[in-house]
Amino acid sequence: MRIYLLDDDPKVLAANGFLLKAMGHESSGWSEPARFLEELDDSTEAVLLLDLAMPGMDGLEVLAELNRRRCPVAVVLLTGHGDVPQAVEAMKRGAVDFLEKPVDARRLAEVLARAMKCAADLGAGARARQRFARLSVREHEVVSLVAQGMTNKAIAESLCVAVRTVEVHRASAMAKLEVANMAELLHCWQLYQG
Repeated sequence: MRIYLLDDDPKVLAANGFLLKAMGHESSGWSEPARFLEELDDSTEAVLLLDLAMPGMDGLEVLAELNRRRCPVAVVLLTGHGDVPQAVEAMKRGAVDFLEKPVDARRLAEVLARAMKCAADLGAGARARQRFARLSVREHEVVSLVAQGMTNKAIAESLCVAVRTVEVHRASAMAKLEVANMAELLHCWQLYQG
């Protein structure tokens, strides 16, 4: 999985890059938030070690932009001085964790493992949203009602259509969502909702 570093201090970028390399991870670094956001591939699953205090655009603003763009990037915020209110705000905005500089290698390894799992989950959610975008309005309605536990007959009554029509829409939706059974359909729905 890709690991990105964003810190306005070149020495910190180099030190964290070296630490990651010693841990067996390759990384890419940026010192300017705007450039990082411009060059970021919004569809690539990654972990971002993000400096909280940067001039111009701080870490919380970068995190907010990543959330707005729904990028599958798990964020670990770094700071030179622990700030509890900012840590709480970062966690509310979806950061995986909050570490103080200089970063402890053992603690970083623990956090990276969680962040990589989080990025993979975010990527799965992004792929589910892409598949759901393929559905027609009616197919989406049918899947939504199936996810609520309704039978084909109850869905047909709710939508004022024939049961066969529901079956056709459900089959078409399952093909577009690339799911083979009800369990996979519900899992895809949960990812889409997440």
